[in-house]
Amino acid sequence: MFRFRKSLLPFHGAMAVRLWGAITGWDTMAQHGIPDSLQQGRGDWRSWPSLAVGAGGILALGALGSLGSMVRARRTQRRPKCCPPGALGATTCRRAESSLRGDVETLPGGLDAYVVGKGNKRAVLVAGDIFGIHQGRHKEICDVLADEGFLVILPDFFHGAPKERSGGFLQNLQQALSLWTPLNTPWSRVERDLSQAVLPYLEQQGCPLERCALLGFCWGAWLVCHACSAWPDFCCAAMAHPSVHTMAMRWGEDQEELLRKVKVPQLVLSSKDEPGDWKPGGKAEEVFNKNSAGHVFKEFGSMSHGFVTRGDLKDGNTQVEVARAMEYITGFLCKHTPREIL
Repeated sequence: MFRFRKSLLPFHGAMAVRLWGAITGWDTMAQHGIPDSLQQGRGDWRSWPSLAVGAGGILALGALGSLGSMVRARRTQRRPKCCPPGALGATTCRRAESSLRGDVETLPGGLDAYVVGKGNKRAVLVAGDIFGIHQGRHKEICDVLADEGFLVILPDFFHGAPKERSGGFLQNLQQALSLWTPLNTPWSRVERDLSQAVLPYLEQQGCPLERCALLGFCWGAWLVCHACSAWPDFCCAAMAHPSVHTMAMRWGEDQEELLRKVKVPQLVLSSKDEPGDWKPGGKAEEVFNKNSAGHVFKEFGSMSHGFVTRGDLKDGNTQVEVARAMEYITGFLCKHTPREIL
């Protein structure tokens, strides 16, 4: 019967955490406070029970072979990651699911979506960040927009976004593996979901494109740019801490060419972690303004990438800045999205 040597448990625990980093592109050792002694394969194994258990999970996955192939491909391709250095990790919604006012519905084609505000005749299509629709404050934000008179739909473009998690090594590892899907979801697949499921659903609800806005966070901002390009009848769009630049690089796209095709008003809220191109006065604003009008760029210089959906609201400054960002978003969407004309 195979047995772990106690001296190897810290080594395998560190190897498990490095595997997460290999898949996501994040410096997980630093983010999770792993001590140097463990990173180097030393230390008291009794103080790391969750990592010890995780080692067994890693070996079991390794036996399947496919996981190793994914990691090798990730290292070989060296594609850009989605979120920049310093970005916030996943967090859970501060409100219980039972207090949310919407429901998860299955749209045509089997696409799940959180839907709230049915009966309203103008709509917001929300594209979430890389952690998926069940993480962070995505649903809570949808509820806020519904209060402003919108039908709000938050589709699961990853077709199986992970549920909220309470923490723990194995749960975090599972979440890391789930990030493989959004990082490898091409626009063609998202476009199919939009054309065959989301847009027909909005039309059925009495919300044509002329009364529909877009809202994207992180990965979702890349979707916003593509959707505005493919369907120029959207009335406006907003995005927070956009990852358009990294996702465009990942798929070999010309970012400037993509932005030139965007003709509807855009609200862009950048954090301190986005490149200069995506801050006020940067290249993105310049390109937008050359081709259309009504664009607004704002920078939240003290906030990290992901703060609107994942920032810690127990921190007073974060709470204030998230509220300010939501004021910009709701105000912009309400201004540019007409109500039904009776």
